[in-house]
Parts: sequence; structure tokens; C-alpha cells
Amino acid sequence: MRMNALFLLTAFAAVTSVSGYNILCMMFLPSRSHLHLARGIINSLLESGHQVTWVTSYPEEAPHKNLKQIELSDVRAISAALETASMEMNISQIRQFTKNISDMAASSPLVREALVKENYDAVVTEWFLSDVEAGYAAVQQAPWIVLNTVVMHPYMEYLVDSVRSLPVVPFMHYDFPIPMSFRERLVNTFTFGLMMIDNWLQYASASSRYEQHFSPIAAARGVSLPPFSEAIHNISILFVNSHPSFSNALSLPPNVIEIAGYHIDENTSPLPKDLQEILDSSPKGVIYFSMGSIIKSTGLPEKTKRDLIDIFGELPYTVLWKFEEKMEGLPKNVHIRSWMPQASILAHPNVKVFITHGGLLSMLESLRYGVPIIAIPVSSDQPGNADRSVRAGHALKVKFSPDMAPKIKTALNEMLSNDSYYKKAKSISKLFNNRPVKQSKLISHYVELAIESKGAYHLRSKSLLYKWYELWMLDQIAAVLAVLSMFYIIVKKIISTITRKPAKENIVKKNK
Repeated sequence: MRMNALFLLTAFAAVTSVSGYNILCMMFLPSRSHLHLARGIINSLLESGHQVTWVTSYPEEAPHKNLKQIELSDVRAISAALETASMEMNISQIRQFTKNISDMAASSPLVREALVKENYDAVVTEWFLSDVEAGYAAVQQAPWIVLNTVVMHPYMEYLVDSVRSLPVVPFMHYDFPIPMSFRERLVNTFTFGLMMIDNWLQYASASSRYEQHFSPIAAARGVSLPPFSEAIHNISILFVNSHPSFSNALSLPPNVIEIAGYHIDENTSPLPKDLQEILDSSPKGVIYFSMGSIIKSTGLPEKTKRDLIDIFGELPYTVLWKFEEKMEGLPKNVHIRSWMPQASILAHPNVKVFITHGGLLSMLESLRYGVPIIAIPVSSDQPGNADRSVRAGHALKVKFSPDMAPKIKTALNEMLSNDSYYKKAKSISKLFNNRPVKQSKLISHYVELAIESKGAYHLRSKSLLYKWYELWMLDQIAAVLAVLSMFYIIVKKIISTITRKPAKENIVKKNK
């Protein structure tokens, strides 16, 4: 009897150990911010008991027992360039940069070997200005899960649905009020048109790369590779880093899941002892200053740094500044560190203001913990994030410039003397955190649903089944116009026939 019980226990353990799905995560962008986003997805899947193969530029030193890592060292080698890409490159250069990274990953012998030899139940990729990643799920004939690391935008709508937001919601880079004016809607449409033209110009190259990278793998697996035009729309689940508490509410198909803030640990990590003591001993409040991982404080002009230190030194508050080098002669209330546990700091009740570059992850963390912000946007989506936060009432905006120190002082005086910003931040934080299901549970649930339903087709928009002119009902309009034209011609003929006088009668009248 004891042996039977032992056998059953062993069998149960064996079943549960293999009950998870085998999931491939192609999340390899060489950026610390994107690494945090990738970890959020990976950890959610691991916590649910799945086996995960993670293709990454930054492998974990002590990985989870269910995590297999494929390191892309060549991609990591160019990470320094990506850290400054958004500041120094235009959109065409960034596209070329991401194309190179995409090609490196798809050409990796280790990645290609895994794609040929392994069978994955689902494939997760991050969308970053490239559609070629559709090939990973295509050769595996597995559900494709896509992570969009910013808020929903028209191109992602184009991939999973028809574009509905264009006439009503501004692009994430624009700060147009809603409802938009005619001129603003025109700019919105023109921008989308330019984006789609650029996409059309890039299409042949992307399709060729798709075939080049994945046709040999499909042949080795004995499967057919679907056309690129079909593969890019074959998205089972789209995770989006947005939430109605800070981004515009949109009409989205059920396979688009908003998970903003998922990268933040549900249980906030404790602060290091020294920082805990500093924050606890600051009853008047703490100002936290960080420009993220891209904009280095060391790159600021010397005068700007000294001006900021002078301003911070005059304040009756403690200042924590993420600064990448040592600095002598600091005021007693100013503390610098090359690294700061940002979420843990923002979670402390004594933090009154967060000075930030306005990157999306920093904005989300400020919303999670209800801290008002002074945004100093530099590039990318940062200006739009800052403008939306200002309009929402929990932020002030300062232009990034060498002489920004006095403007930061003015913004600090306004925010610390007017508690409306703090109250608004807490109010929006309540909305942001008020969710029936944690983001990590949503991630694992929808990945599992896509696998078990073999693609989550029941959640997908049916718009993808129609041609563009059918969606715009142009064929119906043409049919109605044709019928009306025929009716008009027939009625005109009838009227003409009835009103026409007989020829003989006309001749008689002429003779008289």
C-alpha cells in the first residue's frame, strides 16, 4: 500500500512537472528598458509552470529551472548604440538599426537549430518596427503572441483589425485635444498615410528577408511557409502596454489585451538599508530625479549640473539623484547613486515628486505608486507622455535644455506648494491599480488560451477577412449607384417614350 502511494505521488509529480507548455520568447532587443519588459512576460509564464526558451541579449546569471536561454552576444555588443539611438537617429536610421538586430537574431545558428529541432506550443515576440518576426511562429505552426511595448497605435490596429482610431484619437506622438479639430484630424491622417507609404516601400525588402530567413527552416521541418502578407496578420494575442487610466480608450478586438504596468513586481522589493534610512529620515519629503537609462546625467553640461545642485541644495527636502559618476561637494540633502531601485523608491510614502524624462516605464511606475511628476522629455514617445500627463493634472513639463535648472526650480515650487498635483496622482493611481485580475495572470491566461484554442480565432476581429474596399463598403456603394443609374436610365426611357409625339402626326402638322 505504501509502495502504491509512493508510486502515485511520483507519477503526480512527473505529470505536474511536464504539464506546462513549451514557449519560445524572441525578446532580444539590447536595451535595459526592453529587458525589464521581457522579464515581465518571462516571469509570468514561469510562475504559471511553463517551460520557456528565451532568446535574449542579457541572459540571467541564475536562471529559473524551467528557463532555457539562448544568448545573442552579437546583438548585445551593439547595445551602447541603441541606448542613444532615439536621441541621435531619425526614423529611417532606427528602422535600419532594428532591421540589423532582427537579421542577427534570425541568422543565429543557435536560434535556427532550436527552430528546426524543437516544437513550441506558442511563440512570443516583441514588435519593434519590424514584421519579419512573424516567421518564428509561422515555421513552428504555433500561435503567435505579440508584445507591443507602447500604447496602442494605428499600425498595430492595421495588423489585428481595421484602423478605427484615426479620426478620433491622436497618434501617441501628438498632444491634440479630443475632440480634434479639422486641422488636427488632417495631420493625424496625413501622418498615418506617410507611415503606410513608408511601410509599403519597405514591404518588398521585409518579405524577401522573411523568405530568406524562414524558408530553409520551414523546408527542414517539412512544413509550408505562409505568404508574408498572411503571416504578419496571423496574431493570436496582442499584449499592449496601455490602460484607460492614462491612455485613450479605444474600440479593440477581444484578442488585444491591455497590461500596462505588468513589468512592475506585484510585491515591491525592499529598499537597500542605506536608502531606507535616508527615506525614513526625511519627514518633509523626498524628490527623486532620474532621466532613465538612455539620457545619462554625466552627459549634462557642467554648468547645468552645478545649477541643479545649487537648486537642490536650497530645498528643505531630501533629493535622490540617479547620477552615473562621483561628485564632490554635494549639499547634505542631496544623495547620488549610479543605480536606484526606482519602483521601491516611488513606493515609499515620503516621496513627493518624481523628476523624469517621461519614458513610458517611468510614467507607469509613477502611476502605480501615485507620485506626481516633473517631465523633461527628450525624444520618442516622451513628449506625448509628458503632454498627456500635464493635461491629466498630475504633471508639469520642462523643456530639456542646458539652462533648464531655473525652470525645474519654478516647477518644483509650484508642485510642492500646490497639493492638487499630488491628489490627482493618487486619484489616477487608484484607477490604474483597480483591476479585477493582475496583469501577470492575464498574460499566462491568454497565452494558454491561444494554445488550447489553437490560435484564439474566436477572439480575432473579422475585419481581416474582408478586402479594404469591402470594409469601406465601396462595393456596396458601387452596386447601389449602378442600380440607381440603371433605374434612372429606364425611367428616362419610359418618360421619353410616353412623351414622344408620333412621326405621322408631326408630318401632317407640317403640311398644314
